[in-house]
Amino acid sequence: MHEPSRARLSDFRLGWVRYEHRFAPFNSILTPPPVQYGQYKEMTDPYKYQPPPTPEDMYLAACKCFQNARMLLDNVPDLSSELTSVMKVAKTNFVVVKLLLSGHKKDSTMLPEFDFSQHKNFPIIRI
Repeated sequence: MHEPSRARLSDFRLGWVRYEHRFAPFNSILTPPPVQYGQYKEMTDPYKYQPPPTPEDMYLAACKCFQNARMLLDNVPDLSSELTSVMKVAKTNFVVVKLLLSGHKKDSTMLPEFDFSQHKNFPIIRI
């Protein structure tokens, strides 16, 4: 017997399925024209840079992004409950990525988990 939830889960492991799902709401916008998946992959491939970024480079970039989100949200007066959740995600993920940047769990073979309990679109990274 085929379980629809299993099929859906495995479909979302495919990059192009996630891409189509994520950007589908923007298909009705004509300008700028939507980027095709192949072009998106080419534009976002970190290994096109010489030398390719190290994991530390990627962690540092993530730290900066989470810190920037925190700073922007700090300037919003009277955060809504949704923005409060986003703030918690940004703060927590900043700490987690900072730990990873410092070498915490460097030799671990465990993959990170993504916890969507705080916000439905932005997960907290669990290591």
